[in-house]
Amino acid sequence: MSNEDLSACHWHSESPLPFDPGTYFSAEARREFFDALGIDLVEEDRGKLYPSTLQARTVLNALRRRFFVAGGEEVVETCIDTIEQSKGGFLLASGENSFFADKVIVATGGMAMPQSGSDGKGYGLMKAFGHKKTRTFPGISALLCESPYLKHLNGTKVQGRITLYRNGEAIASEEGEILLAKDGISGPPVLDLARAVGERKGDYAVSFPMLNHLEQLPDYRNILEGRSYLPVAAKDFLDGILSNKWAHVVLKECGLKGEEPMDQLSWDERNRLLNLLFSFPLPVTGVRGFDYAQVTCGGMALSGFSDNLESVYAPGLYAAGEVLDVDGDCGGYNIHWAVASAHRIARAIKKNDK
Repeated sequence: MSNEDLSACHWHSESPLPFDPGTYFSAEARREFFDALGIDLVEEDRGKLYPSTLQARTVLNALRRRFFVAGGEEVVETCIDTIEQSKGGFLLASGENSFFADKVIVATGGMAMPQSGSDGKGYGLMKAFGHKKTRTFPGISALLCESPYLKHLNGTKVQGRITLYRNGEAIASEEGEILLAKDGISGPPVLDLARAVGERKGDYAVSFPMLNHLEQLPDYRNILEGRSYLPVAAKDFLDGILSNKWAHVVLKECGLKGEEPMDQLSWDERNRLLNLLFSFPLPVTGVRGFDYAQVTCGGMALSGFSDNLESVYAPGLYAAGEVLDVDGDCGGYNIHWAVASAHRIARAIKKNDK
């Protein structure tokens, strides 16, 4: 639902945000909002906040109950084809049916996970009023990589720090559980790097250690280098620090069979082996598409909206959440933006209606 860390750096857009989601919908405002719904939030890893039931339906059901109490009418299984300005409000067309509203909030999402209904149709509804759309691309998604070892490593994981490189220069680094698949890598730290890959063209690569929890093993490189001069077979040296799948990759990359005594390796062989343990490189070819992405980066340009997210072209028309050119990092930031933007719109409408 949100995150304990509400720093502004966790939200992204081509333009300055109309308001700071972490300041406007602060930790205190968030607590009051969910308390009023009868929902308690609990913290999990990386500061992520969830309803104590750990089920999304808890929040959905609470919001629907409040909506019905307020006199709201729910219409489902209905696709809005067009929105047109009409006398005193807007006319929403859906096939042969139509609906009139004095205010409209477009909260259709972007293009991520289209099976959930976010198929990009909201952009067309807004464009009809003169709004512009920025470039869109998938975010919070797995990275596609090239390596002859990926099928072999499919299903393995590493707990460590991953670094992203663009044209040979390190541009971002995240820490956590890295999951390997037959066509790339995923896991919380990887998902956070997807935005940087989609944002700009370039030659991308990542590197991460094969060894787990290096933060708990100070000076480990020197320790392993010292061990590497003992008269033990290379495969036995690796057996104590790596899984069998990773050991196979190291031996293959170093051109070793595994029976070679470590103390008889050349300086180049030993250095290559140790370097691989601490930094395994993978070329990145792209980001897994919208079908797998958790968020759309880009959307309707913020320049077309007021600080309260009201259209400057059609007063009374608002947009909230992912349909706008705002996306957040992995960890509850996109839901926080969706709630914060909807809350701000509701407050503005309520104030104007007085």
